[in-house]
Amino acid sequence: MREAKLSYYIGQLHRDFTVFCGEELRKKGLSVGLMYFILYVCVHPGCTPAQITRDLELDRAYVLRSIHKLVEDGFFKRLPHPTDGRATLLYATEKGDEIFELSHELLWQWDSKKLSSITEAECEQLFTLLNKIQKKGR
Repeated sequence: MREAKLSYYIGQLHRDFTVFCGEELRKKGLSVGLMYFILYVCVHPGCTPAQITRDLELDRAYVLRSIHKLVEDGFFKRLPHPTDGRATLLYATEKGDEIFELSHELLWQWDSKKLSSITEAECEQLFTLLNKIQKKGR
């Protein structure tokens, strides 16, 4: 029997996570991909699109399109940068803060569901190994 690869498990977990969160987020007019922008901006209020691009290692055009949608849909507000006239600062609106709370609840629920079959020690070992693998790729 052929052994499954790490990429297979990552893909399956990603799909499961997307399905798990997708329905609740769609009710609010969002996708799982946009949820990550809300999480970032709520943790880093006043960040710039350039910071998001750098920290999340995403394509600049994708980041700008996503931010535009989130501003248009009322999840973010854009304010001018006080010293750099070319930059804007991003803040979550009340609507964005609500999604931030919902996102944390969804993340907690999914983690609890997936990790319920392993011990606390196994969970710590899993995260240690995943962190080691993730750092190696950079």
